[in-house]
Amino acid sequence: MVVCTPRARLGSALLLASSLSLACTGEETPDAGPADSGVADDAGETPDTGVDAGPPDSGVRTVCDDLGLPGLAMQAGDGTYDWGDVAGDFTVNTMDGPWTLSEQWTGCESYVFVNYIGTTSDYQDRFFSSSVTGLLFDTPLNAHYFFMSWESDAAAREARVKPLRDRILANIFDRYPDDATRLAQFRRFHFVTDRALDVAGSVGALLTDYMAYQRNPASRVDLGDRGMAPPPLPWMFAIDRDQRWDFGGSVDEFVGGDPKLKMASYLPGFFDHKARIRDAQAAETGVQTEILLDAPTSNRTFVRSAQLPSPSAMAAMDTLEFDVTVNCRYRNVFACSEWDRIADIELCLDGEACADRRELVRWITPYWRVGMRRWVMDASDLLGFVRQGGLRWFKITMGPEWERATLRDVRVALRLASKGTGTRTSSVVEAFTGGDFNATYNDRTPVTFTPPADATKVELVVILSGHGQEAGNNCAEWCDHRHQFAVNGAALPEIRYEGSVGSSGGCAPTTAQGLPPGQFGNWAPERAYWCPGLPVDHIRVDITDKVNLGQANTLEYSGNFEGGPPAGGNISLTSYVVWAQ
Repeated sequence: MVVCTPRARLGSALLLASSLSLACTGEETPDAGPADSGVADDAGETPDTGVDAGPPDSGVRTVCDDLGLPGLAMQAGDGTYDWGDVAGDFTVNTMDGPWTLSEQWTGCESYVFVNYIGTTSDYQDRFFSSSVTGLLFDTPLNAHYFFMSWESDAAAREARVKPLRDRILANIFDRYPDDATRLAQFRRFHFVTDRALDVAGSVGALLTDYMAYQRNPASRVDLGDRGMAPPPLPWMFAIDRDQRWDFGGSVDEFVGGDPKLKMASYLPGFFDHKARIRDAQAAETGVQTEILLDAPTSNRTFVRSAQLPSPSAMAAMDTLEFDVTVNCRYRNVFACSEWDRIADIELCLDGEACADRRELVRWITPYWRVGMRRWVMDASDLLGFVRQGGLRWFKITMGPEWERATLRDVRVALRLASKGTGTRTSSVVEAFTGGDFNATYNDRTPVTFTPPADATKVELVVILSGHGQEAGNNCAEWCDHRHQFAVNGAALPEIRYEGSVGSSGGCAPTTAQGLPPGQFGNWAPERAYWCPGLPVDHIRVDITDKVNLGQANTLEYSGNFEGGPPAGGNISLTSYVVWAQ
């Protein structure tokens, strides 16, 4: 643990460096926990940081420049306060001076608000006294955090946020050796002295409007035998990089777990993910897009057609993607879909009837989550299915039809391009599928495939996720199931999950890849091969050196649990052999 003691405080507060000089000894502070673990001057007050709350000087390099991010122009707020609406200007008074969004706007940052609401339980005390290191070190530099209290007494509000300020300052000084880096870090943290509901501008208006809605019995959602669910309190909310309100969601790491400040650190990465897709597609040229679905709907399955280019045009394509956007626009999160279900897009081999299908991409739906999520899923390794172009039919499934109907705005687009990514797959042969992970799971006949003599590359493609929770080992959702393929009798490297199945926060960092944070369910713990609210990866294995080109080859497959027999649950598996010419 590092112990830091202020040596001197200068009257000038032009820079963080001149506001405070620390003498530190020992190892890096892992975060000392609640209350007075941080920095205090000789009078017991937190030293002035000298952070300039005004706008950056004209021509001064911003965080957008440092991170290479495009900046968007600020929009005028539309005066409405539903999640997803445009957020307007606001001004907060903080322990380091006033801060106004329009004056500080860069166009590439997100803003997360963390609330002490003051309920009768100790929930908020545990929340505010939890570790701050995740906020400091596991979040991008283009994220701002505002810590606010709903308490009516000004002294009580300052006493609530000051320990957080102390701990954050102490950790910044322990971790970073130079004042410029310290200042860059500290500028992102704001300790609000206003009562949260009284913040001037859109923030106070949003909270006032939401709390009026939250108290209205008409806002409750009927969950059947689980009763009527009121909208949850706004423990955290945010303004994303599109300047739109985001609810933020749950601050629990898992159901029944303690609330943790680090859960707020996963929001900015999710916002960055969506902004990356937005910016990348805005800069693209030469992409052909076919819209499969674009409508508000409560249905979960759809069969849609797309007119693909001619065979000669398709021959030049090396990229096949599916751009999927789903927006739950309810204000009460419990009106959104609540379970982690398998969703996928399949190619219909028999046209509109779609009785004979092949899976192209898969994702897992999130637990209760308000707002928009978006993923671009790559199926380029399966282009061989559609090389002939023409009219093609696809089935989109977003969970079981029998599940409680919830309205979502859904957009699914097929994207084709020639990006110069390398090998163009020309043919696909279906291999093995999954099933109940039981004693008969491995009763399988080898698959035979014959790639042409002029094939340049042959690969095995696997889409894999385990589901169900067998008593005793939680297979196949939470267990170490492994998968062994062999080509012509030669074993391929065993497919094993490389993470730590069941770890409390293993899925949470994938918010930067598109997993929606703050789900009201066990979204953060790590599954084998998947996370709730995230696409399931295609596992690709190059088998060219094990294949006899122009001849019949065999592929064998078996699954096991930690090297032993299958142990329960269900393995959702699709596998193909693909090649390029």
